[in-house]
Amino acid sequence: MGRASAPLAPRAHRLVGLASLLAAVALAPAARAQPAPPIEAPPGRLEEVEPSVTELLEPPPPRPRLCLAIGMGATHDATGFSDGAHLIPAFFAVGGFGDGLLGIDLGAFASSASGRYLSPNAPVDRLALDAFGVLRPAARLRRNDHRYPLRVLRTVGAELGLGLERDSQVVVSGTRWEIYSGARIEFPLTPAGEGSELRLRLAFRRAFGLYTPTLSGGTGSTAVISVGDSTELYAALAVIF
Repeated sequence: MGRASAPLAPRAHRLVGLASLLAAVALAPAARAQPAPPIEAPPGRLEEVEPSVTELLEPPPPRPRLCLAIGMGATHDATGFSDGAHLIPAFFAVGGFGDGLLGIDLGAFASSASGRYLSPNAPVDRLALDAFGVLRPAARLRRNDHRYPLRVLRTVGAELGLGLERDSQVVVSGTRWEIYSGARIEFPLTPAGEGSELRLRLAFRRAFGLYTPTLSGGTGSTAVISVGDSTELYAALAVIF
């Protein structure tokens, strides 16, 4: 018996090894088919990296419309004249933002009187910078109605703000702070519904000085000039974009 069982031992070892190899081969595809476990990130990190669906769908808020207007007009000015007020040519430039109910504008105004009138008249040249708000009472009236009368009505505005004016002659000058007031109406020149608009603006400007500067340098009745208020009317082309 001892001699007969001795040759069976190596054969049994070989059978055990072959069975182990077959089992490993059979289990290998199943192990490869199992998906890898997902990598979970902290909730806070996911919120920072991935925007919500609401953020992706909501458009950014629209910016206020900008405007730029340049034009010519005249100032009705009695300062420095011995025979009453005269019309003096003037230049206007206005820029701002906001084309709805409320807007904020910055304006520049310059009149040119020097050398246009003979002595004893001694008018002044005016240069003013103004910052003012614009109120359009009808801006929200029937916004979807593009009939021309309503488009014009929605542009009617009142202006109120603060300005600084420099008044000068050839060799002398003075300054004054002023309360700025005005009004405007605009006539669209381009069809409705376009991104930008071209308009013809008719405007009125009136500034009330907080004090009255005096200039010395004239002759006769205009030797000392007290700078008073003036009234301006102008037309300008305005681009709204």
